[in-house]
Amino acid sequence: MPSKRKRKKEEPSSPTQTQQSSPFLSLPYDLLLDCVARVSRLYYPTLSLVCKRFRSLLASPELYKARSLSGNTERCLYVCIRRHSIDSRWYTLWRKPDKTLNKDDTKSKPTDYALARVPFPESTQSSFEGLVAVGSSIYQIAQSAGNYSVSVLDCRSHTCREAPSYPVKLWTRSASVVDQKIYVPGRVPSFVDGDSVCNMFHVLDTETQVWDPLPPPRIPCKGGKYSVFGTACIDGKFHAMTSSDVDAAYNSKEGRWDVFSSGMSDYMIDDSYCVIGNVLYSASRGKFRWYDREVHEWRGLNGLVGLPKLGHEHEIRLADYGGNMVVFWNQYLYRMSKIWCAEVSLERRRESCGIWGKVEWLDQVGILPAEVDLIKVLALTV
Repeated sequence: MPSKRKRKKEEPSSPTQTQQSSPFLSLPYDLLLDCVARVSRLYYPTLSLVCKRFRSLLASPELYKARSLSGNTERCLYVCIRRHSIDSRWYTLWRKPDKTLNKDDTKSKPTDYALARVPFPESTQSSFEGLVAVGSSIYQIAQSAGNYSVSVLDCRSHTCREAPSYPVKLWTRSASVVDQKIYVPGRVPSFVDGDSVCNMFHVLDTETQVWDPLPPPRIPCKGGKYSVFGTACIDGKFHAMTSSDVDAAYNSKEGRWDVFSSGMSDYMIDDSYCVIGNVLYSASRGKFRWYDREVHEWRGLNGLVGLPKLGHEHEIRLADYGGNMVVFWNQYLYRMSKIWCAEVSLERRRESCGIWGKVEWLDQVGILPAEVDLIKVLALTV
């Protein structure tokens, strides 16, 4: 029998020796960079565990330049989750290694997706209304010391920087993106003519990093007082859904507001909505709907076979995932929360004037040892 000393010599003495003996890791930097750039970003959390060289490479600007030049950019999901109603943390969806998705299998079977923690700074002020995605960055408009600070989370390097703060103090706000510009309506304190609040609109150009005021729409309502319940980008226009009987859409090319009766805000109050292919979708109170702009009416989303029944006890968040709808919800059990995710493909059937959803996959993607709130899900191009 070989001695313990002999067996010890046969084993790698350190991770460094293993890395140096790997032909893949001994490749020239440029070639290694090109290889990693062709790997789906769903596997990057796993690659980051291999060695320090990989962790450094995965955070390098050269990697994402190589991904862009080779046409390997893809949509990645980021999820903001608040624990204990105090701090918010970020997670990204990834695929566990050595698993493949068989398209011939039943779509409701687990596909081994999971949430991986992202090292963004924790925040006590993250909110659905203040989070938007622009390219490969997440802009967070958060209240801090009475002002609205703006931070930018880079989803390539997973670093954070500050952007110009919102020009005025706000009581409420709701942000949406149109053509790389962030439109933010909000209510500010005002005691002119006896009004306690007034509505203001500003636009942040993410290229110049400059805020500009935007004249608010003229909403015909009693006393001129209204609230913006939600915002969205539809057909290249910034839509503001209000507490009045009418909503407004800003056409940036023509520099004007269009005011119209729509009822779009009816199912946007609980933040379970998103826009996919210029169609507004909602999962308010567990009922999936889409808004038919031709007749100004909400319609039920057909299909969804395999998706469990979701009710008031579930927080539901939606996002546009490359033309498909991604659905996140939480299930609170004793002292823990299960996070679930499903991807739904959408098909518009002209003959029935309806939209059908097909569940492509459904999986439990995380378990957290506390009751949590799903703040928002964002899809970014990286």
